[in-house]
Amino acid sequence: MLMICAAFPALAAGTRLAPASGNAVDSQTPRSVDREGWALQWSHNYGGNGHSQLAQPVGDLDDDGVNEVIVGGYESNGICRILSYVGGTYVQEYSWAVSGGSYHAPSGACIADLDGDGTLELMVSWAYSGADGVYAYHWDGTTLTQLDYYYGTGVDFIFDIYSCDYNFDGSPEVLIANAPDMGTGPYTVTGLQWIGGHFHRQASWTCPTSQSECPMVWSGDVDDDGALEVVADVASGGTWSLSWNSGTTSWDAVPVWTSYGSNTVYGIGIGDIDGDHTPEIGTGTNDGTPTAFLFEWDGDAFQKVWQQSWSGAEPIIEAIAIGDADNDGHNELCVGGGNVHVIGWNGTGYAIEATFTESTGEEAGMNICDFDTDGLNEVKTCEILSATGYEYIWKYTDQTPPVTVCTLDGTMDGTVYISNVTVTLTATDAGSGVDYTMIKVDNESWSQYGSSVIVTDDGNHVISYYSVDKMGNVEATKQTPFTIWRHPLFDIKLKGGIGVTMKVTNVGVSNQTMLSWTIAVNGGLILRGEGKSGTITMLAPGETVNEKLTVVGFGKTTVTGSVGAYTQNATGFMFLFFVLGVK
Repeated sequence: MLMICAAFPALAAGTRLAPASGNAVDSQTPRSVDREGWALQWSHNYGGNGHSQLAQPVGDLDDDGVNEVIVGGYESNGICRILSYVGGTYVQEYSWAVSGGSYHAPSGACIADLDGDGTLELMVSWAYSGADGVYAYHWDGTTLTQLDYYYGTGVDFIFDIYSCDYNFDGSPEVLIANAPDMGTGPYTVTGLQWIGGHFHRQASWTCPTSQSECPMVWSGDVDDDGALEVVADVASGGTWSLSWNSGTTSWDAVPVWTSYGSNTVYGIGIGDIDGDHTPEIGTGTNDGTPTAFLFEWDGDAFQKVWQQSWSGAEPIIEAIAIGDADNDGHNELCVGGGNVHVIGWNGTGYAIEATFTESTGEEAGMNICDFDTDGLNEVKTCEILSATGYEYIWKYTDQTPPVTVCTLDGTMDGTVYISNVTVTLTATDAGSGVDYTMIKVDNESWSQYGSSVIVTDDGNHVISYYSVDKMGNVEATKQTPFTIWRHPLFDIKLKGGIGVTMKVTNVGVSNQTMLSWTIAVNGGLILRGEGKSGTITMLAPGETVNEKLTVVGFGKTTVTGSVGAYTQNATGFMFLFFVLGVK
């Protein structure tokens, strides 16, 4: 059944702050801590009972090229705030509340283009107010306009709202995470379509095992069927996967995990962490020993693939998120239980990559989004039911460029290659990861390196190269010179006379250093001087040196001279000190 609620409760008076330096939200002094490149970008104490989770709080609502950030909750009397990152800090653009009630607090928020016009709408759920429900707004940078309000079937107490295209009609819907036990029930999750500028209820789902609250929903293709599923955490009823059935216009539900024991499950996130192209489902427990879980589809059923507990930590409620937190191209799981833990895949298992210790209270939210509009994600959490009510944003600040190593492979003679040379570049980056590597051979143009390069021409060569990581850090250009010379490097001539003289000339194109040489005679009666060896320290191109062997003997003999891998043979006749007819 479709339902439309068109009643528009009055907005409480809003407050707009122009983005000037005097209106920047007060914050702690950001401090950098040695946590594998992470630093606290911003924080602010909002006081009261802190803030709500707000599932999807980031988007450019007013089309000015700068993302808006929605925060709010149970601070003094309850309020919702629109912030943006201006001049190196987060500035409040506007704040408002729905009048009436005890707190009139925003309990959830999401941002989506409901009507497909290219401009984002802001949806906020309100609780403890005089007119609880789901509101749709338009923010143009100056004025907040209420577009619609829904308070009907499926609304008892709204924990959060979330937007996705769960029914595959090409337009986003809004999902309500409801607490049926805090009203007349019975619905746990309700889906709202946007038709003709108004909310219409399309479907609702009731958890078969519990009427307790549903703190959060998320979406992803968790069972590898090519379709989006909605995954719901039901506090005392476990984690459930909801697949849309277009024939019945309802969800078919299967349990992901219902064996949490006496613990209640609150937070949820979805994303592929281990790189196997099947997304994990992350959850956390609200009571008992704070524990985070990861589940994954094995082709037949959902399996628990990881869990970790933190004894003595704060409860893990909605502070679960999965996304590319450090912008390295791989998803991480972020868990808030007092401190915030960043968990990633190390190639063989899940491991904690970093822990943020600024936050110590119970956290109600965790988001991985581009808060400061720099094209990179940050991590945000907010405290609830604490003495401070802090919001925190951390940023990965890798400033170390990659390191690239050049390896040459070929056949060498001394310091010169006498074959084709295969050039291989290997880049590593311990921070955000290598984005790409550039290479230039001699005076050719720069190109992006993909695989080994083979150099074939004789002569002197220079390989230039550098790499760039995913944070944009650029390595200083490096160069590796080498020489290919497949012709003889040396001209070796043997002469007779008094003894034997070996004349060595560098006929190559580069200096040759530390050249081992030998002269030897073999055959006849040798009384003295069978051989001699030494080292030529350096021989420049075109330069000649003479090395001499003194002999005493009689008879026909073979003369052998060698420099490096090059050898020259000749024959002659020894007569006392003379070697005659060497040729």
